[in-house]
Amino acid sequence: MKRLLFIIASILLMSITASAQEVQIRLDEALSSYKSEDLENARFSLQEALIGINEAVGQEILSVFPAEMNGMNKVDENDEVTGMNVGFAGLLVHRSYIGEEGEASIDLISDSPMLAGINTILAMPGFMTSDPNQKRVKVSNYKALLTRNEDDTGKVSYDLQVPLNSSLLAFQCSGIEDENEVLDLAELIPVKRIVEILE
Repeated sequence: MKRLLFIIASILLMSITASAQEVQIRLDEALSSYKSEDLENARFSLQEALIGINEAVGQEILSVFPAEMNGMNKVDENDEVTGMNVGFAGLLVHRSYIGEEGEASIDLISDSPMLAGINTILAMPGFMTSDPNQKRVKVSNYKALLTRNEDDTGKVSYDLQVPLNSSLLAFQCSGIEDENEVLDLAELIPVKRIVEILE
């Protein structure tokens, strides 16, 4: 078990670049606690190290999100990276955009509970026939689910959900009625680079 703990810690260390010292401190605490048979503290320290790793990965992903999307500029104060502590995993990366015509946001959520449902819809087109506002599309050669919404005032918005292994990339856009324009905006998201970072 001690060897397994050491191997896991080593692998996790290789996957990060930012906040390496803090993560290393947490891993050292975990190993020390494990050696002294304080398993509760060992687990806590490992969870804290994983939060640090998730935050480092999230910051790297946030850095590749576009700063501008066809006249909509990012809203710096809304940028968010959260390395959640849900068991041993979890990551949320968020960026929002605003412009004269509309607004948009990009979210990356690891271990999203919505993944299974979206993957089912994308794999079985028969599910699509019940909702004329949903459609299967591709973004950077990845299958995605596009949903058109309209509120009581007639304002149109779109939700685009792209499953990426165990993560969900979600793009929301409102104030833009043309579906093709929304898909063009989605193509500005460097999906392939995000997948590389997640691996």
